[in-house]
Amino acid sequence: MKLRKPCDNCPWRVDAPRDYWDPQHFHDIANNCRDDGMHTMLCHKANNMPGGKNHPDAPPCRGWLRVMGFNAIGVRLLAMRGRVTVAEVEDRSPPELFKSFEAMLKANKIKITRRNRRV
Repeated sequence: MKLRKPCDNCPWRVDAPRDYWDPQHFHDIANNCRDDGMHTMLCHKANNMPGGKNHPDAPPCRGWLRVMGFNAIGVRLLAMRGRVTVAEVEDRSPPELFKSFEAMLKANKIKITRRNRRV
């Protein structure tokens, strides 16, 4: 499964439907994929793959990948392992995405927690 663009209902898309995702989903990704930059946010379609989200080739979320870019260690590791290309990370073609984790959370009516839970 090789996804090139953010899914139609990707939470990173400005035009994605609101109230589609369970609020707990946003808390989970904020806690797991925002703080250290090492973790990667998987595409919600990864669960439909054989082996699901634990499959070694589970695709990263394309919205997350573009927004976080190479500032996130996890994105750099994906590129080093050949799982994503520079062109995929730097793609700025539509759809329009939120500019930050905070903007995406706010649009989805999620209370923004402090940035680093280790502090």
